[in-house]
Amino acid sequence: MVPSIIYAKAPIRIALLVCGTPIPAVAEPYGEYPAIFNNLLQDGLKELKEKKTVGPDTELVLEDFDVREDKYPEHLSDYDGILITGSASNAYDDLPWINKLVDYVANFPRDKGAPKIVGVCFGHQIIGRAFKANVSKSTRGWELGWTSTDFTEEGKKFWKEDSMRIQELHQDVVHDVPAGFTLLASTAHTMNQSMISEDGRIVTLQGHPEFTGPIMREFIKARTANGTFSKELYEASMKVVDNTLDRATVAARIVDFVRKA
Repeated sequence: MVPSIIYAKAPIRIALLVCGTPIPAVAEPYGEYPAIFNNLLQDGLKELKEKKTVGPDTELVLEDFDVREDKYPEHLSDYDGILITGSASNAYDDLPWINKLVDYVANFPRDKGAPKIVGVCFGHQIIGRAFKANVSKSTRGWELGWTSTDFTEEGKKFWKEDSMRIQELHQDVVHDVPAGFTLLASTAHTMNQSMISEDGRIVTLQGHPEFTGPIMREFIKARTANGTFSKELYEASMKVVDNTLDRATVAARIVDFVRKA
């Protein structure tokens, strides 16, 4: 007789370190980053349930902490993962809240009892800076809209796919791979699109798995209107804005990553 699988009933708990606020055209219909990331992660959990990776009653609880207001989780043992969001700020700016976040990441406990860390866009860059990588503006300008990344062999093993179709919205990049990390993904524009620490406790993405096509469209429209994006960049990015994304698959991998010891 094959024994029944017994799933843990404790919820998966993630602390969201909020580093920015979406533009009004995004926040009004879709919510601010806690709502947007919760939607993403719940979609990931749904995919894990469909694959029977987790039990059907598994819950995911996301709690947000605005680090711009010096808010951080009080008890790390309460969480399986820490997720650092994107931001309109620059990860290399000499601002008290950014410097504190960099120090927080650099000194974060790395034992098996501590939460794992996921960095998205600005979060990816903060992690790069915390571990002494060169973070600054790209000489290639903006990487914008729907993009397909190329995985390294390690990337294929971690993300369990051959590529990642994701939205991009950045001109700052992590120019190298810091010591103690392994590259997972690249694009022609940005060499370091994703990396993982060699101890398997930290993973990052330069792209935005939380952004859907409609969300991306609002960013493109607003930032073209204020002169941030050129007409050519607008037209190129709008042509592909509704292309298929690997959003739920990436989210499922993030949730699976943080829930495992």
